[in-house]
Order: sequence, then structure tokens, then C-alpha cells
Amino acid sequence: MKLDGCNHLFLTLQFLLLVCTLNGQVQISGIVSDKDSGEPLPLVSITFEGYSIEAVTDEEGFYEIELPSSGMISFSYLGYTTESIEISKSGVYNIQLNADNSMLLEDNSAVTISGRAIQLKLPAPLMQIYPEHLKRDVDISITPALNRVTGLYMHSGALNTNRITIRGVGNRSLFSTTKIRAYLDDIPLTSGDGETTIEDIDLSLIRKVDVWKGPTASIYGAGLGGMIHLRSGVGSTIGTEIENKTTIGSYGLIRNVLRGNYLSEGKELQIGATLNTTHSDGYRVNNAYDRDGANIFLKYAPNSTHETTFFGNYIDLKAFIPSSLSRDDYLQNPEKAAFTWGRIKGFEEYNKSLFGLSHKHKLADIGQISLINKSSLFGNTRNSYESRPFNILEEESASLGIRSTFELHHNGGQKNRLPLVTIGIESFREKYEWKTFETDDGAKEELLSDNDEVRKNMNIFLQSYLSFGENITLLSGLNFNATRYSYKDLFLLDGNDSSGDYNFGSILSPHIGLSYQFNYTISLFTTISHGFSPPSLSETLTPDGQINPEIQPEKGWNFEIGSRGKINSKFIYELTAYTMQINDLLVSKRVSEDQFVGLNAGRTNHNGLELYLEYKTEINSHFVATPFLSYTYSNYQFEDFVDEDNDYSGNELTGTPPHQLDMGIDISSSSGFYSSINYRFIDAFPMRDDNSIYSESYHVSNIKLGFEKELFDSFEVDVSFGMRNIFNEKYASMILINAGSFGGNPPRYYYPGLPRNYFASVSVKYTWR
Repeated sequence: MKLDGCNHLFLTLQFLLLVCTLNGQVQISGIVSDKDSGEPLPLVSITFEGYSIEAVTDEEGFYEIELPSSGMISFSYLGYTTESIEISKSGVYNIQLNADNSMLLEDNSAVTISGRAIQLKLPAPLMQIYPEHLKRDVDISITPALNRVTGLYMHSGALNTNRITIRGVGNRSLFSTTKIRAYLDDIPLTSGDGETTIEDIDLSLIRKVDVWKGPTASIYGAGLGGMIHLRSGVGSTIGTEIENKTTIGSYGLIRNVLRGNYLSEGKELQIGATLNTTHSDGYRVNNAYDRDGANIFLKYAPNSTHETTFFGNYIDLKAFIPSSLSRDDYLQNPEKAAFTWGRIKGFEEYNKSLFGLSHKHKLADIGQISLINKSSLFGNTRNSYESRPFNILEEESASLGIRSTFELHHNGGQKNRLPLVTIGIESFREKYEWKTFETDDGAKEELLSDNDEVRKNMNIFLQSYLSFGENITLLSGLNFNATRYSYKDLFLLDGNDSSGDYNFGSILSPHIGLSYQFNYTISLFTTISHGFSPPSLSETLTPDGQINPEIQPEKGWNFEIGSRGKINSKFIYELTAYTMQINDLLVSKRVSEDQFVGLNAGRTNHNGLELYLEYKTEINSHFVATPFLSYTYSNYQFEDFVDEDNDYSGNELTGTPPHQLDMGIDISSSSGFYSSINYRFIDAFPMRDDNSIYSESYHVSNIKLGFEKELFDSFEVDVSFGMRNIFNEKYASMILINAGSFGGNPPRYYYPGLPRNYFASVSVKYTWR
């Protein structure tokens, strides 16, 4: 897209809408917290005397309401005394609630109904994963939690081999996640050519996950598939905490996480550190996995104007690679490794560091509006060695970048709320060097190739989040992207110099969404957005290794309508229908065991329906149950797809199941016992573009039982046990679409899923207050 008159008009409208909003009603807002611990309280019921106005706080204890007049407002929460205050003028009202001793049970513990908040006003397809959702599973992988997000499908061939697709975008990647951006806080996890390894971030570092589906995250790159935003967290209890968690399981699984955190009484200084180690022998031959990690977090906020944070993460990993299997091997001997990989004991080994230094500065207060600057310096390094049957690959990469935003906020109390206006820039430079060598059964031999690549990426973005009266909210944004690859071929003994530059030009991606809220419980929203997916360097090369200047990024428009609601503070639903048309579909063709080339092959249509339901209810005075259901319907087709002499137009899109269903129930009790049972269904889908071969549908059920209890005033224990794949279903947890055949061998499509397996964990936490 080019910056033409329409886009100038779009910018002008955003400015006018901002002016209109700032001159409208001012909302009261604040945070509701526990008076003793300072912890924010989610789902606090808020009522306004004399009017049919009801609201609840979100997961951060935040609320904002527009009131018709002055009067009495009440805050009530199960297990706490109700607090009422007189509202005489607009402003910020932070509320602290006292525990209600009359509601304590005989064992001095109360059952509380706490649940996740829902972004009623947000006109965008966002789903959030909270700590209670992560707790449903064994804590070695984020895969189960992500797979409960509607519209998302995460293949998992091994702990180090994963592929995430959102609404069908990214499903043509073979061994990794591409075309979907990811961030840890404000640190990009996506490389310069669009590859994301979200599995490198240990689960112990994650507090919450935001999943933006489709090209709606304007301030994070406008990727076609969407964006996964990991939020780190190290604890919010004043004092010092030390926690150790040990997990053991089937196939030699042993994992340990040691975590420490200090938070000063005034909350101006926070220091956190984590050490984690994970080992698994693996279900299959040549499937051992070892990863060690260390993390440090520092935050210093001497006053309400300045806040500085530092985040550092390091991992050291070695994972053997069993690779995929042919159908006969998958059915008859799923434990085996692919012959060539098993014979040489193929593996990958790498160390990776990640850091981010950021500063938040409140620049000015203008009436009820604050101007805030957030600036970050981030970077990462990676050194890798991979022994493969056909060659040995050595890689080194290093990147450095900056991100800076200026934001307008309503004053006070809006923790983790979207600002009224955000304008900013993100830019980074990545240097990637790689060499390949001949291999003699895993022994490194002569140099085959020597390459150097510099990747430069810049995003300039603008976003506004404006309310009109009590009911209407507008989210709009623009993202400007410029990406450039500079490639140098350093191996000239073959007489072929493939050096060159690639730049597909600047892309401008607009987004606009509108929501209407009914009675503080139900909202309706619609969204129109544009996004793109850049090609990787390998996709820009011709079969003889030369830069192909004709390759273009995938581009598309997304249209959707949806509704979300929270009724009686217990029942949550989200329903979305969408259509997305993608042009210049990028297809990777495997021309040899170690070479892929790309081409723009046509258009695809992505039509879908997504439904999420959750109901949190008190069974009796001791038990709370939360049944949930996540359903995705995907109707994706090649609209115009010609690959050489093959016309696949009208075929189903490869690699995405038409139906996905995840349902279950969580139960917690005042005595400390908890459990989670879930069931997952994945429908059959085509494994080849000609739709000649389909995967098998499958059903998998899992269960986890646990007990957590605070002992005395300082100790907390959490003991759990679980079983995955209860009914021992045979299934493929990852499919290699359009698998090739080399040397007369059958194609290897299948990564076998784990049979029935078990895990148990013990966590002990000690707190000095």
C-alpha cells in the first residue's frame, strides 16, 4: 500500500476523534485491592446507588465507569466487607477492601470466586491466558494453554520442534513458527526474517499471555497471523519470597525451578531471579532433551514519574532430533527415529541470550490526561550447531534494537489499560551468519557454504483507543513497515556469487475497530484490518541461489464481527466470525534435502467462527467449579493457486483442521484441593495441496489433581499429580505438510504424539514479610 489521500484522511479522522473524546465525559477510575497485602482484586462487583449501573474490576483490579451524577458507589467481593463511598466529582478512586472474618470457614480459609476479566470494550479479537489457565497442565510447555485459544493451532513434534498457526496463517512453515510475531513484554522474540521460537521462554517466567488474532496489533507489526504477547512476572508480595518447584514424569522427565523475589515495602524496588533446568529422555529413539536457563529482573520506581526495568534471560539447550516418520513407521513403530537421523544421532545445540532495558517517564499532566514516554533497548544473541544427515549447520546471530512510544493516558489507576493515543517507533538490526559443512556420520568435514546476512526492520505506528459516551469505543491504528535483507555469499570456490540485497518496499497497514457495549455486560464489535507477512531470505532465492526480486510479501485484509460478554460476573462468552483474503501466497518448495525456494502462488480465503464459553459457579460453601469450552470452525480454501502445471484452486487449505474443540472443568476448594480435566478434539485435515491425503482426527483427554495450602504465616506448599492422554490415543502431534520423498523412500509426514504418560510436582514457597 502507498500513503495516498485515503490514508491522509484516515490520520485526520483519528485526530478529530481524539479532540472530540477529550472534550466529552470524564470517567472515574481506580484499582481495588486487598488492604493487607496490596494485591489487586479481580471481579469486584461495583454498583451505583439509584441507577441500573453495574460493573466489575478486571484481572488487575482496575475499573472505569462514567456516572450520570454524584451519588453513592459500592464495592463488594466475596470474602470481604463491602465498601461504599460518596462520589461528588470525577477523578481517581483507589479502594482497599478488608477481609470479612465472618465469612471464614472453620479451618480459617474462605472459598472465593475469582475469575478472568474480559475486555468488553476492546473492539479487537484478543484472548488472554491467565495463571489459572497455565496451571491446568504440566509446566514444561505452553502448548496446551495456547491450544485452548480459539483460532490457534500449535503443532508440537518435540519440546524443541513446534509450529504455531493462527487462523491458517503460518501453516506452510515446516519446522518452526513463521508469519506470527511474538514479544516478551516489549522485547521482540521474532527474528529479522519472521521466525519465532516461543518455546525458548520458560513457563516459569510467564505471568499472562495476550493473543491478538489477525492483523489487529498495529503497534506490534501488523502481522497477518497476529501477535502473541508474553507478559513476565516475578511476584507482587511485599518482602522476600523463595520458591522451589520440582517436577518428575514419564520418559525420564525431571525439571526444577528455583525462584527468588524481593519487593520493598514502598514497592519502589523489585529484584527477581529464576534458575530452571529441564531434562527428558524422550518417548522416541534419539529424543533426549536438556535445557538450562537463568533469568534476572530488576525494577526501580523511586516515584510516580520514573520507572526503570531490566530483564535478562539465558538458555543453554541440547536436543537430539528423531525427525518425522513415514506412515508405516508411525503406525507400527512410533518410538523409532527416522533412519538417517537415528543413524548419525542428529541433534541441535545452542545457547541464547535475551535482554531488555526500559524506562518509563511521565512527562506531563494536562488536566485529566498524562503524557508518558516508554523507551527500550533490547537485543539477543544465538550460537548454534546442528548435526544433520545431509550436512552440518553452524549459526551465529546477534541483534540490537530500540523501541520508543509516546502515550496519552487518562490520569491514575489504569494499570495495563490501553492508552488513549500511542505513537512510536521500533527498529532493530540483526546480523546472521551461517556455514554448512559436509558430514561423515556426524563428523564435520569440508566447508560447503559460508554466508552472511544483515536484516533490518523498522515499524512506525500510531494507535488510538477512544470512548464516546458510555457505550461506544473506537480502536484505530496505522503501521508503517520497512524491511531489508542484505546477503553476502562468502563461499566462492564454486564460482557462483549469490550476494545481493532484497527490499520489497514500504507497507502501510491500517486497522479500525468499533464496539458498542450494552448495560456493562455485553458488547458487540467489528474490525477491518490490513496485514502482511514478509518472505524469509530463503524464500527470496531462486534454485541457483540468486536473489529473486519478484518475490513479494503476503498481504491481506481481515473483516470480522463479534460479541463478548460477562453476565452476573460468572458467565463469560466470546463469539467471533471473520473472513480474511490473502494475496501473493508464499509457497516454500523443497528442491533438495537442505534447500527451499519460494514463490508467490496465488490467493487463499480464510473464513471462520470462534466460540469461547466459561462459567464460574459456587457448588457449595467449599467448592467452586469452572466449566469451559473452546471451539474453532475453519473453512479455508485456495481461491487461486497454480503451482507449475498443477492447479489447486478450490482445494482445502493444507494443514488446518476444520474443527477444533477443547472443553473441560476446573474445580477448586476452600481446603486447598483443586483439579482440572480437559478433552481435546482435532479434526482430519489435508496434508498435501492436492488434498489426496488427509490426517486422522483424534481425541485426547488429560487430568491434573493438586493440593495447595498456606502453612503458618510464611510457608506455602503445592503438590500435584497428572495424567496426559488418559485413554492412550494414537495420534500425530505434528504433521509435516507436503513432505517430500528422497532416494525412493516414502514421504515422512508424522510426528507421533505421546502415549499415556504421568507427571507429579512439589512446590514449596517461603515468604519473609
